[in-house]
Amino acid sequence: MRRRCAPVATTAALGLAAALWCLHIPTQLDALWPWPPLARGSLAGWIVVVWAAVLQPVTAYLAMVVLGIVVARRRWRDMAGSILLSIVLTVSFVTIAKSMVARARPDTPWLGNLHADASFPSGHSAAAFALAIAVAQTAWTLTRSRRATTVTAAIGGVTAAAVAVGRLLLDVHHVSDVLGGAVIAAFAASLATVVTGAWTTGTRPLPADGRRSRAITVIYHPHRARGLAGIRRRLAQEARRLGDREPVWRPTGPTGDGAALARAAIEEGAELVIAVGGDGTLRQVLEAAAGRAEVALLPAGSANIIARNLGIPLDLGRAIDLALTGQGRPLDLMRIDVEAGAAEGESLLGAAMAGAGADAAVLGDTREPVKRLGGPLAYLTAGARHVRADGVSSRVVVDGQEWRGETSLVSVGNVGSLYPGVTLMGSADASDGRLEVLAASPRSRIDVVRMMLGVLLGRSALGHVTRFSGRQVSLSFDSPVAFQVDGEVVGSVTSVTLVVMPAAASLVRS
Repeated sequence: MRRRCAPVATTAALGLAAALWCLHIPTQLDALWPWPPLARGSLAGWIVVVWAAVLQPVTAYLAMVVLGIVVARRRWRDMAGSILLSIVLTVSFVTIAKSMVARARPDTPWLGNLHADASFPSGHSAAAFALAIAVAQTAWTLTRSRRATTVTAAIGGVTAAAVAVGRLLLDVHHVSDVLGGAVIAAFAASLATVVTGAWTTGTRPLPADGRRSRAITVIYHPHRARGLAGIRRRLAQEARRLGDREPVWRPTGPTGDGAALARAAIEEGAELVIAVGGDGTLRQVLEAAAGRAEVALLPAGSANIIARNLGIPLDLGRAIDLALTGQGRPLDLMRIDVEAGAAEGESLLGAAMAGAGADAAVLGDTREPVKRLGGPLAYLTAGARHVRADGVSSRVVVDGQEWRGETSLVSVGNVGSLYPGVTLMGSADASDGRLEVLAASPRSRIDVVRMMLGVLLGRSALGHVTRFSGRQVSLSFDSPVAFQVDGEVVGSVTSVTLVVMPAAASLVRS
């Protein structure tokens, strides 16, 4: 409980300190700096002026934006949001305080054009200390190393202090101004972590069933798990806190051998297998762990369809908390048998969606480097090349009921949404023992555009779209069409059968 209340208590204390500082500025602190300002035109003075120009507030805030982007790209979304929010809060608090207090600047030869700007609090000092805090937060988030964080925090603190001292050497601020700026920056940063939930991870209590000391294996995709050192340390620390054994890490190879690695881990006694990667990595792990061990996911893909649909946090900190303290819940899987086509005779398992036609073609045209850089935008770019209505004569059989037509896309879903607000099959439920089917038969590009707009607007009834629901789905096409399973293109098919496997796996989820 104390771990959970500490951020709020710290924020409240800093907020009170900042408010009292603004209401009753401790001017007695100003006597702590007895030295006169540097002589105007002196070399030392101009060096300090240049230093102040280099690390002015705009520079500090731009550096924080860069830190936020770096942290976000490594999947620590809450902390990235906290860093960016702290910029907004610091600027806002400084602006409000300057307006309310309206303290006059000291009489100094270096004042220049600052006479129109209030002295309290120091904007330079607030920005510099906000940056120092963000640097320390970034170091801790990405490395989870006390030594690295301490060194980084010390460097950031000395740099911020140098900015504050520079303001005093020029005598453009009082001591209470620069210290007040530091207090405001600390309050803004602390408040941002509480608002975004960045410091609430690692505080979840032990599971009520008392089950502990589990053997854990992590199967990770090397190209997806950015900032691996920080993830490993965070996971190990939380496992120790909860009484579990330290996780064993196994990287997948270039051929995607996640199933083999998970199978070997379970045979060696793993009770929880954590997949770090996208939908493809999770699918491989579920294939091996079905009915044998619990599976958890740390989403690190470009689409993360399963995580988005099943309430698994996209922030790594929250996902780690859920993986280690959450309960496994039944998850349906799809058994997919390719009966004719390039992958003839292949039997696969699917967890999210399988699709024949346009969606598989889009996935096939989306290059991996573009996905890593652009995320969802990469799919939109590739999709622009497939806004056409080239159909193929198709036969869809659901639980014995047959339908025929010209289709450009047939999707079979265990889940229904591609992204928030982009739902193809709203009635899909990953644990109801049924599959949802969508067959699209547009006749022109205009029909395709209308369908896309209908999906984006959340309309359940779409023109030129036929829907089905059942336990077994057979698809046949007069000519080969591209086919994908959970975002991975497996080749062209002309005949494929999909059968639901009710509660085949156990996935830790909300």
